[in-house]
Amino acid sequence: MTDPVTLTITDGIAVITLNQPDRRNALTVAVKESLARISAQLAQDEMLKAVILTGSGGVFCAGGDLKKMLERHASGEAAGAEDQLARMRETQTWFRTLRDLSVPVVTAVDGPAFGAGFGLALLGDFVLASERAQFCASFAKVGAVPDLGLMWSLPRVVGLQRARELFNTARTLSAEEACHLGIALEVHPSHALLPRAMDMAGQMAQASPLAFRLTKQISARAMECDSDTILELEAQAQAVCLTSNYHRNAISRFAEKKPPRFNVE
Repeated sequence: MTDPVTLTITDGIAVITLNQPDRRNALTVAVKESLARISAQLAQDEMLKAVILTGSGGVFCAGGDLKKMLERHASGEAAGAEDQLARMRETQTWFRTLRDLSVPVVTAVDGPAFGAGFGLALLGDFVLASERAQFCASFAKVGAVPDLGLMWSLPRVVGLQRARELFNTARTLSAEEACHLGIALEVHPSHALLPRAMDMAGQMAQASPLAFRLTKQISARAMECDSDTILELEAQAQAVCLTSNYHRNAISRFAEKKPPRFNVE
């Protein structure tokens, strides 16, 4: 049997690949269990520098496992809201772990990212898309609400009015429109998508891990805090960064006219 999700780590860069293309990389029980295990492993990896999340077989993730949902309804297993709530919270545990990793997370979306797959795509700090990528908040088609963080992430990317339109029409976005709306940062041919993700992850891995972590944590709060709160968080973070070894080394290299360790072209 093939692993439902594979993990490879090279030079501190982890690549997580959803690996059930015959199921359109839906969030089956096996996939979710693998993501829970992998996310916990990466959260404890002190040598981790960056993470790439992608799918196999020309599909990123088709979202929830509708066949399994139907089986639960038929068996009566899904009769109570309490059962569904427990399942959602269990899924959110590994989702939060991946979302909150202190290293750069790049999602490389090749093919459909539908339903919860759309939410999974937007957990990345950077979203790259192939030319055949598609994004769809398809929940309305099955009488559900957006989940896996999508009601938080999408309005922050496209604005509230556009997010509501995408939620309530459940229309499919092309890679080009997704890039235009700011959902995807870049669009590449399918064969070039993973190499570009690896290149970006490698570049970001050169930065100060401390500075990246603090920037990620504070910028995540930028749209829910007032200006003075952000100013105070900036001041506290900067006080820590300006006394770090990375900072001292960086300004020494500048004074000595040496190339910087972090130099993204």
